[in-house]
Amino acid sequence: MKFRLLFASVFTIGILISFVFFVLLLVMFSTGLISGAVLVILTIIINLVTWLISPWLMDLIHKLFYKFKIITYEDLEKRSPYTARFLKEACERNKMKFPMLRIVDDLNPTAYCYGSVPSNSRIVVSEGLFHYLTDEEVAAVYAHELGHIKHLDFIVMTVANTLLMILYEIYVVFTQMRSNSKNNPLPIIGLISLIFWLIGTYVVLYLSRTREYMADRFSAMETKNPNALSTALVKIAYGIAAQPDEAGSHRLLASTRSMGVSDYKSAETVGGVVRLSATESAPATGRVPAFDPQRVSKVFLFDIYNPWSRIVQLGSTHPLTGKRIKAMMDTAEELRVQPLFNFDEVKIYGEALDRGRLYRNFFFEVLIYFAPIITLILGLVPALFDPYLVGLAPLAFGLGLLLKGIYKFPPISEPKERTVLELMSDPYASPLKGQPVIVEGTVVGRAAAGSLFGEDMVIHDRSGGLMTLNYESIIPIVGNLFFGISRTKKLINQTVQGIGWFRRKVSQVVDLKSIVSEEKTYTSYNRLRAIFMGILVTGIGVVTTVLSVVAIVTGVGTAQGAF
Repeated sequence: MKFRLLFASVFTIGILISFVFFVLLLVMFSTGLISGAVLVILTIIINLVTWLISPWLMDLIHKLFYKFKIITYEDLEKRSPYTARFLKEACERNKMKFPMLRIVDDLNPTAYCYGSVPSNSRIVVSEGLFHYLTDEEVAAVYAHELGHIKHLDFIVMTVANTLLMILYEIYVVFTQMRSNSKNNPLPIIGLISLIFWLIGTYVVLYLSRTREYMADRFSAMETKNPNALSTALVKIAYGIAAQPDEAGSHRLLASTRSMGVSDYKSAETVGGVVRLSATESAPATGRVPAFDPQRVSKVFLFDIYNPWSRIVQLGSTHPLTGKRIKAMMDTAEELRVQPLFNFDEVKIYGEALDRGRLYRNFFFEVLIYFAPIITLILGLVPALFDPYLVGLAPLAFGLGLLLKGIYKFPPISEPKERTVLELMSDPYASPLKGQPVIVEGTVVGRAAAGSLFGEDMVIHDRSGGLMTLNYESIIPIVGNLFFGISRTKKLINQTVQGIGWFRRKVSQVVDLKSIVSEEKTYTSYNRLRAIFMGILVTGIGVVTTVLSVVAIVTGVGTAQGAF
């Protein structure tokens, strides 16, 4: 596992450095590297200074916005003697300086660390961690954050993000430069830099996910109890889902999303299922109800076995929760600890998981999923031979959008009524092709916490699950704003039926065709907008294609190759 983190770090930094130096070599060839050198030097100096003072900047931000408090070892010991003793012993075993401790007065359970070097690292937790977790689970979370400090991965992330910034700055500066020369290479170099920046962003996200796996393993090995962090991740998700959606709490979770012990975006998925899997009522203290690990395991089958999960998490700073728990259950077997979650024994409607069915349409759907990008690239190819043929690109892009929109929203004739647990326990679900469904429940709030105008809603279904309902007006932006102001507030606390298409992503969503309340039926236009957008862009593409052909035929363009 250490080799895995080393490989990820070297691979990430190596790729980004190679991208940066390739762009800088092009700059040297075209401009002598004068302005490019100044740009790089200034970027490095600014990022170096920011990196060195970042712990104190973070402290200041926390004090101003998040009710941040400094706590001592003795304070931690009063809250959880077990955690304090464990943290002290773990630091001694690993020959690490005891970290500075901070706590945020917020019941949303979360934890993260930051610093410029190990000696000034801070571990921050929220009050919610102690509210929802047992002592063993709190210790496991602290151990996870200690793993980040031990591995120095926050320093690697700083370097990686600096290199990304250099690439983006080159793109911005060089695409804005003008020259009287017909063969000015600077805009092209800027576009190449942008492509490398886009690729590099996903490489950095890969590194971020790898460091989470490594911190998980560090926690499991130090506590000798991989089950503790596994149940902690589930309970953290429950706590986030259970807490009222307040703007201040949401800001804390959103601003620390990349640093947090888990991705709050997946909280509704996991946390809602804990409610459904409860085997007893929640105690009056507000702690998490006892839950059935095997019922919760069903929800994680998508994360672990569905090939779409690899694509879904590409843009995420954290691995999917199911993948993390599966890795810790493997570590449990390595340590000869009885795994709490056993994914191999989970049955789907009484039958074993059909691996063949998972891949039956996967590769075809991947082509549809990326069809707009693929068709756009294909549409740009003719422009390499004649710049006037660039008009083909909108046509190709529009056809890709149209194909994706039609496939994403199949016609709804007989939608099936489903509960949240049934939908989330379906390992064959797709983030692309929606399943026609009916979900029924009470609207408990807006999907965007703290928003006064958000049109999307969250419902609490009859079995206790949470589901996001995505509404789209026929009029973009303005129509959604009007619905959010005039309709969504009225629907809160009403029992509704949401009819639409269920898609499984990092979190769950039903793209609405209609929502039926106690008083009225509201129509949503997800399918119409997707298809109309494809038709609109295709229509624009037809016009640009005709203009391109006319330009070439009349001699304005040239049919000669660019090479």
